[in-house]
Amino acid sequence: MTSSLTNTLDLILKGEGLTVEFKRTIDSPYKIARTLSSFANTSGGVLLVGVADNRDVIGVLSELREMQKIEKASSFLVEKPLLIRYQAILLGSKKILHIEVDESEDKPHYALNEKGERIIYVRTKDKTIPTNRLMLAGERDAETEKLLALKPVKILIQYLKQHDMITAKVLSHMINISEKRATRLLNDLSDKQVLLKIERGKPIAYSLKLVQ
Repeated sequence: MTSSLTNTLDLILKGEGLTVEFKRTIDSPYKIARTLSSFANTSGGVLLVGVADNRDVIGVLSELREMQKIEKASSFLVEKPLLIRYQAILLGSKKILHIEVDESEDKPHYALNEKGERIIYVRTKDKTIPTNRLMLAGERDAETEKLLALKPVKILIQYLKQHDMITAKVLSHMINISEKRATRLLNDLSDKQVLLKIERGKPIAYSLKLVQ
């Protein structure tokens, strides 16, 4: 068994996460542009095409057709274009694609949507999430560092390293403060680019922004 095959099997067994995503097939180069750019903007990652969310190996019907969509996404739908590496891996009688993206040294990268809008995406846990901007290395100011040193914030960040997201209500119970104060704290951390504010539903949720 080759090292590439062993590595791919290990990724499938571990499941999706911060640096791994599965796709049965590539139905839209725009969606793949979001995933690839989010890997580059965060910690790098691997996209496995031909694998279902439940880890079933489906395989791809056409390696060429899938790679054409990936090349379009990485070269034309991401600003600045991404350098990707890929391998076709045979698992039994089924072929899957192993696409790898390194963490970029030239962040941020923008994904273009169908309207031509430029959006920054990052990874948090196993999700690709839009954000207004990235906090790059060295950008944390003294006020942010002071906020991160607070015990309630340390408890919050530890919680978010183990859970996808949190709401003000959950935080208020967890650190024994009012929901109003919890909302204010979460918004402060969001303003400081420590958390991602997710407003796609009610109640508003917050997720840890894993960009260094």
